[in-house]
Amino acid sequence: MLIYVFIYIIYIIFILSLSTKDHLNPIEKPSTTTVNEWKNRTIYQLLTDRFAQTPGQENPALCATNKENEVRHYCGGTFRGIISKLDYIKNLGFDAIWISPVDKQVENETIYGVGWHGYWAQDKFSINPHFGTTEELKNLVDTAHQKGIWVMIDVVANHMGPQQGKEPGTADYVKIYNRIDAINDYHKYCDACYCDDRQNIEYCSIGGHDLPLPENPETIGKLNTWIHELVSTYKFDGIRIDTVKHVRSDFWNEFIKYAGVFSIGEIYDFNVEYVARYQQGGHVDATLNYPLYQKISELYSSPFTNMYELRDRINENRQYFVDTLALGNFVDNHDTERYMHRTPDHTLTRNALSFVLLYDGIPIIYQGTEQHFTGFPTGLDPFNREALWSSNYVTDTPMFKFISTLNLLRRYLPPAYYNSLAIEAWVDTNIYAFVKDKLLVITMNYGSGEVINSDSGKYVLRKSITVQGSGWWAVGEELINVVNCTEKVLIDTNGNVSTDLYGEPKIFYPVNKLIGSNVDSPSLLNKYINWIQ
Repeated sequence: MLIYVFIYIIYIIFILSLSTKDHLNPIEKPSTTTVNEWKNRTIYQLLTDRFAQTPGQENPALCATNKENEVRHYCGGTFRGIISKLDYIKNLGFDAIWISPVDKQVENETIYGVGWHGYWAQDKFSINPHFGTTEELKNLVDTAHQKGIWVMIDVVANHMGPQQGKEPGTADYVKIYNRIDAINDYHKYCDACYCDDRQNIEYCSIGGHDLPLPENPETIGKLNTWIHELVSTYKFDGIRIDTVKHVRSDFWNEFIKYAGVFSIGEIYDFNVEYVARYQQGGHVDATLNYPLYQKISELYSSPFTNMYELRDRINENRQYFVDTLALGNFVDNHDTERYMHRTPDHTLTRNALSFVLLYDGIPIIYQGTEQHFTGFPTGLDPFNREALWSSNYVTDTPMFKFISTLNLLRRYLPPAYYNSLAIEAWVDTNIYAFVKDKLLVITMNYGSGEVINSDSGKYVLRKSITVQGSGWWAVGEELINVVNCTEKVLIDTNGNVSTDLYGEPKIFYPVNKLIGSNVDSPSLLNKYINWIQ
């Protein structure tokens, strides 16, 4: 009997050793970038195939009309194309980019087109040749770093690419996947139920793909090796992890250690307590803030909603998340409805963007927002994944100027701004205002309303409010609205701020902080004025 126990123990030790066999030890997390360092960054999300084509090899007509058959296939964006447009991103005010997955994809046709987006891997250890070479990817990251831009890479550990005409869960199906090609690397195939059964959510397929088996130590070792090599070879600064909730949650703890950089996970769910578990358990450093996105998309797209719901969601987030300052905030992305398809009113969009760019958390803006993209006709996949070259990369659109202005403001705010929680300054049915450090942000969902005089830009007065001061500003201190750089208000003898609201967001900051900042000439204030004129 004892001999069987001994053999069993030896077997267990052998199996556990497979998870580290031929693999590097995990590097300490984080390495070159910390969670706190990411908090003062703003991220521009781009899809490599849709952002920019290689200079000198452009075909601007490709995918420019957003026809469904075209946009389900490759449109010609490349790493060299991204390099050529890094200044466009920098001029927009971003100091980080999130690029779509770079793995080599399955090449077969499916009913949903091909894997141009990067989420249908065939070989995780090779680079997608449609985008360029390994040297071109290294050059992209190096060039971005030279321009002060960090690079976050999108990664997928949950699934591989689909294959037409083959049965999932068979040896014939998985044999094409380089280094993760054995049948015991994968779960037994089953379809996800889209229900509250956590085991089903983590174990079964959400799209007809075969799923690597994160309970198998050898498979775990392969995935850990892959992420370590990917990050260290190309010097990525962070990882965005796809479909996190569809993998056993404690798999991620070791995975992010092997990555060694800031990690933000996609848990596409609006339940705060459920999503927050992933940060609580150390499975990821942060998550995309889908619970807050739900309220942003609803409340800032119509005046017939209630901003008290935003307050409630903020309080709920703070109750369950370990660090709300590290969460990724957004108005839309490639998996959601385009915000400007939800509402054509750009005044509402500017209010939503003001909240996302200046509230607690890391702002993430999806490519095309600055060009007023709507994802016509449905606003959803695949139409929300437009080719950006159809815009000619113009830099004088109202939304481009607005986003760049707020990014410029964020860049010169003091460290206390990024490391402190916003304080609610006003809330009613249509208005939500907050203070962070000395910045007052007033957002609302009235929309543009009726124009009284289009020449002067006068709108219907929506409301006059007085924000009660709590020692944030000195009596007599002058604040300026950085959205237009013309409206100024004085702090009254009670330390309060009074202003009239017409629908547009108002963002007030002390004039002396702008003029007296350590910014090279022209002053920050003049930079704002130059942008908005």
